[in-house]
Amino acid sequence: MSLLQMGERAPDFALRDVKGKTFSLNADASALTLLLFFKTTCPTCHYAWKFYERLHNAYKDSGLRILGISQHDAARTLSYRGQHGATFPHLLDDEFSVSRAYDPAFVPTGFLIDRQGKIVETFESWNSKRLNEFSERVARTLGVSAQPIVMPQDNAVENKIG
Repeated sequence: MSLLQMGERAPDFALRDVKGKTFSLNADASALTLLLFFKTTCPTCHYAWKFYERLHNAYKDSGLRILGISQHDAARTLSYRGQHGATFPHLLDDEFSVSRAYDPAFVPTGFLIDRQGKIVETFESWNSKRLNEFSERVARTLGVSAQPIVMPQDNAVENKIG
């Protein structure tokens, strides 16, 4: 298998989060859903997570739902979530069923999915410029003002491979 492409239908799934609540892709009326595949041991994921939390906070009330898809168990994922102060749901894919369906080559990998269940964008690893451009596209789609996610005072690295 290879990374799912833009325009393809996103595979539905049902996974539990670290608190035991079940989430599925198509059970929410959000305009956009961003699936973020990650590992708790991935240095690039650790680096990027505060920025994904900013993205979540910028658009959570405007129609963007972010779901972290962890490839580790509940204890490690809960610790990771707490370490990063993340507030969006972190789902457990410790048996890799959803990871196999989406087949990300690297972590972090993101899949942006529209209300109709189509993949509208994908990204792999970390790129600070790309994340701000992504924020602008999300804002346009949602019909809201764009919010900068990576700011000059962050002194963020431009690229970091996962």
